[in-house]
Order: sequence, then structure tokens, then C-alpha cells
Amino acid sequence: MEDKRITVFTGNFGSGKTEVSLNYALHLRKDREKVVIVDLDVINPYFRSREKEQLMEEQGIEVIYPKKLKYADLPIITADLKRLLHNEEYYGVIDVGGDKEGATVLGSIADSVQAAKYELNLVVNTKRPFTSNVEGIIKMKDQIESAAKMNVDNLICNINLGQDTQLDDLKEGYPIVKKAADKMNIPIKFISVREDLKESSLKLNYEEEIFTIKRFLKNPWD
Repeated sequence: MEDKRITVFTGNFGSGKTEVSLNYALHLRKDREKVVIVDLDVINPYFRSREKEQLMEEQGIEVIYPKKLKYADLPIITADLKRLLHNEEYYGVIDVGGDKEGATVLGSIADSVQAAKYELNLVVNTKRPFTSNVEGIIKMKDQIESAAKMNVDNLICNINLGQDTQLDDLKEGYPIVKKAADKMNIPIKFISVREDLKESSLKLNYEEEIFTIKRFLKNPWD
């Protein structure tokens, strides 16, 4: 995978985009000294990158969000975010809410993000109702682009039902994501799978790279 200096992940509720964001920040940290993850998700109060601040900082990854308003659902742009946008020594992941309201926050800093080497990735989970078919994926992509004032560069195929995900779920969902990607003429950057499904997913011989992820986030009732 080619790593841009700023990698943005967006996706609707239940897409798994925050899990992908956390794992991608750890991927960057393997060979980058200064890595940050920016939590711009103002939509979901539970599954947010800021909840794993200690875990990330133990791995040398700074988590950027409004520290004094940790649990606020507000579109607050901090000075630390500006440091990522303008200092080329830093590599960063930006975790953004994926519906129209969430992407609007990204739109407020679109000019600064576009001035850097960035890519915008739409995380797609066909197990969620709004992206269960090709038409829904295309509609989601169009809504995000309109609100974010940025074009989606890649899809991330992240077919999952949390810990209950099975290989058959990927077999069923991947062709839908692939058809949508082909129809929109944008690539699938990678297929993300849980670590224990890596070997079996490789046997499917999909053309895209398999990106293994750990599951860090739990339901609030667990």
C-alpha cells in the first residue's frame, strides 16, 4: 500500500472505519517516527479513536481531539490538527464520521487537507443497510464528496459483523464492493479482515491486498 502523508477514513455508522483507522495508524508507525491519529468523528459517541488514546500513545502515536471536551459531539478543529496539516515531518490518519453531517466537518478543513499529500478512503461494509448494495455505496460516496468538498480516492472493503464475522460474509460482500468500485472507476485500496481470517481470505485470491486488523473497540454494553 502506498502511504500518503495524510490518510482520511470515512464511513457510515457500523462500517468499521474507526477500527480501520486505528489499525492503519499502527501500520504507519512501523516505519514512521511521527504518527498521529485525528478523531474528527462528531457523529458516534461510542466507537471513536479518542477512546483508545492510551493504547495509541503506548505505541508512540499521538491522538488529536479537543482534550478538554473529550465526550463532546462538536466539530472542533484544534491547533494540533494544524500541526499535522502543515508539518511534513508528520504522518497522520484522520477518522471522520461518514454521513453528510460527519463529512461536513472534513469539508471545513478541505483546503488545508488538499494542500497536503492526502487520500480520502470510504470504508464500506455491505452488512450495513445503507451500503448493502451497489446503489447504496454510490449514493454514500456522492453524499460524502458533496459534504466534504473532496473526492473519494479509494474504497476500503471491510465486510464485518464484528466478532461474529465469517469468511462467507467476505465472499458475499466483496463482489458488491468490487462492482461498485468498477462502476465508479475508483480502486479498492485493500480488503481488511480480522487476523484469524487472514490465511483463509488469502486463498480467495482477490487481486487487492489483504490488510489484517485487530479489534480494539467493544460495544458499550460488553
